[in-house]
Amino acid sequence: MNTPLLLKSLGVAGGAWLVALVAGWAAAVAVAAAGPRGRQCGWMLAIVTLAMPPFLPANCWLDLTAAWRTAVGPEKSAFGMVLLTSLVLGLGLWPLTFFLVTGAWQRVQPGLLETEPALAGAGIFRWVLFPAAKRALALAGVITLALALANFTVPVLFQVRVLTEEFWVRYNTQFDLRGALGATWLLWLLPLAVGAWGWRREVVWPRDTSSLSPGLLRARLGTWVIAARVVILVVAVVSLLVPMGRLLFNGRTWTELPSALAAAQLATVNSLWAAATTACLVTGAATGFSRWLGGRGSVPKLVRGFGWMLFLLPGVFLAVALIGLLNRPGLAEFYGSFGVVLLALGLRYFALALGGVTSAWRATDRSLDETAVLTGARRGSWNYFQLVTWPQSGGLLVAVAYAVYLLCLWDVESIVLLQPPGGETLALRIFNLLHYGHAAQVNALCVVVLGLALLPLAGAGAWRWLRRAQRTSPISMVAGLLISAGLLSGCGASADTAAGNRHALESKLFSAVEILGSRGVAPGQFNKPRSMVCDREDNLYVTDMTGRVQKFSPDGRFLLQWQLPQTDLGKPKGMALDPAGNIVVVEPHYQRVNHFATDGRLLGQWGRRGTNVGEFILPRCVAVNSAGEYYLGEYTSVERVQRFALGFDVATLKPGAPLTNAPFTLLGSWGRPGQAAGELNRAEGATIGPGDTLYVADSCNHRIQLFDRTGRWLRSHGEAGATAGRLSYPYDVRVEADGRQFICEFGNSRITVLDARDQLLEVVGRAGPRPGEFANPWAICLDSHGNLYVADSQNHRVQKLLRRPGPTVARRN
Repeated sequence: MNTPLLLKSLGVAGGAWLVALVAGWAAAVAVAAAGPRGRQCGWMLAIVTLAMPPFLPANCWLDLTAAWRTAVGPEKSAFGMVLLTSLVLGLGLWPLTFFLVTGAWQRVQPGLLETEPALAGAGIFRWVLFPAAKRALALAGVITLALALANFTVPVLFQVRVLTEEFWVRYNTQFDLRGALGATWLLWLLPLAVGAWGWRREVVWPRDTSSLSPGLLRARLGTWVIAARVVILVVAVVSLLVPMGRLLFNGRTWTELPSALAAAQLATVNSLWAAATTACLVTGAATGFSRWLGGRGSVPKLVRGFGWMLFLLPGVFLAVALIGLLNRPGLAEFYGSFGVVLLALGLRYFALALGGVTSAWRATDRSLDETAVLTGARRGSWNYFQLVTWPQSGGLLVAVAYAVYLLCLWDVESIVLLQPPGGETLALRIFNLLHYGHAAQVNALCVVVLGLALLPLAGAGAWRWLRRAQRTSPISMVAGLLISAGLLSGCGASADTAAGNRHALESKLFSAVEILGSRGVAPGQFNKPRSMVCDREDNLYVTDMTGRVQKFSPDGRFLLQWQLPQTDLGKPKGMALDPAGNIVVVEPHYQRVNHFATDGRLLGQWGRRGTNVGEFILPRCVAVNSAGEYYLGEYTSVERVQRFALGFDVATLKPGAPLTNAPFTLLGSWGRPGQAAGELNRAEGATIGPGDTLYVADSCNHRIQLFDRTGRWLRSHGEAGATAGRLSYPYDVRVEADGRQFICEFGNSRITVLDARDQLLEVVGRAGPRPGEFANPWAICLDSHGNLYVADSQNHRVQKLLRRPGPTVARRN
């Protein structure tokens, strides 16, 4: 194992553990010594913290520290980002300590403080509160440490390299499962230990009651209560008020909201159904399982321990295990459907539901149970559940289902590797946008997610109204919800089983489609292809998440591959041909442009890091006009396109002559963040059209913008939506000599074709795994015959759409 990486991971997890324990203990003290309203506020704060999407505070603090990180550079800001990561993680996990400690104190004898009048101050902690809660603290500490170690989303967003990212990188780029597990043994060893602990013990869930007198406890503790209140006030400000304030009072949140929502219709529906269906199914399964096997809540210890192990393991571990089990010919239909997402989420959160159901059984009145049995109700039957269990424990069961619903709503780690075609959720979209630094789009989608989080509360009010109006049985309503949710979520596309590599395609322009490659790291295989270009002989060059460039012949044969010089900070994105026919590859995270010969030799590099004019900050696309001028689109702290000329004629470059430290000259720069004409929001793709017009895929504004050679805005077209003619995150654009436009839609998983007047000609493809269907395509390119190549990223392949016979008017870049 990499020792520095292990120490950094332990530092992040240890910092989160310390923050969570201190904040949770302070909250428990403040609530125990508070009156009824104070207890309600404390409980509400803990519940809202749990309900807060983790990417909301992460986005807030990324935004607040952006200027500082840019000023000091990545090396000097590394330690500060570790501290910030620990703080964000800890402030999201403290309710766990609060709930467990509060539950432990509810078992303290009520008269204990009255019998010891001299007991006050720190003595109460030493002799009463700590002894009663030490097991709960130990459990909270171990679970918090395991969850912080297993967290993948927050460290990745803060660009803090930890063990979970090491596993992700090794598996996701190299598919080296054995090496990934060996390098991250602590991530699965600790959950195994906690699972063994959970085998022997059950978690007791707290209730909103107090066995200690709040007034007496407040008088005895004195200034300790004030200190606890100060701590919890600071926690509330940092973890809730600041992020929510940045969300609600940022004007761009509301200007971005309509387009972000229109472009995320399918993702919104996917999130709602995944979370609601999983919550209902998991809570129902835990209820039936507990009653069927355990009588009054005594669940088999092995199942309980295994469930806690799955909950504490990193979600990507569970996803990799499911890939190994389900990615097989006989299970292809289920593996390609939304059911695999439900399975992953259900396995991940079954232990939580099981613990809540067990607590619900303990809360039932034994006398009512015996009376129901004597009158003929059989334990475990629906009649028994309706007459005995639901009236007494229905509220807790609903609370358990709601907690699972919230966790599923913003789960990224469990499904990021399992996302089926067309199965992107809001959490996955937010994670991708946040990873690329788009705070305004993330804020807008967070509003949508928070709306979905509140939706069950509105549904609960509607439930009460329906029951009063129609006196509908709650059992029949739950059954109807489960049946409808199961039917909707079980639908999914299956893999195509047609023989051969050429498949018919329903299109006006294209007659058939051919598949190049499959998932893997071997030559000719792909791992999320990201950029493509065709050379003058129609050979295809593809970059993917492995950080390599692969070359294919026009008939799809693998020819050669080469690795980019550096890939630790990030992978290449953006390709073009230079005037000499060399392959241009952009490296966003290294802020530079590479020139490769067609045989893979590195000819040279140029570019320097910075936000000043003439410098690069995360360039994402490149285009070269007929005069040999280079256009590069950038984003994050700047949103702009810059135009450069190299200090020599590339066409005169002799074979083997290095292009070392190539001089480059800035010719112009334009663009700023926004939605107005000429403003940009993540320029993800660019190409040259007739008359050297520059077409820019303004992805997060869901439009294409046209500029003349000098950067003067000409026009824009497109608006957010899923219907034909509207766009959702256009990631690339290509234009033929007659002005026909091909737009690659990442969000809608399709290709939109427009004429020179921006009028819709046709839509090619849809979300799915079959030939002619796409899953979040990243890039496109045209060859000299008008054939269109599509980087079908989530299907880990390239699709070649074969042009129908006719005049060839293709133009490539």
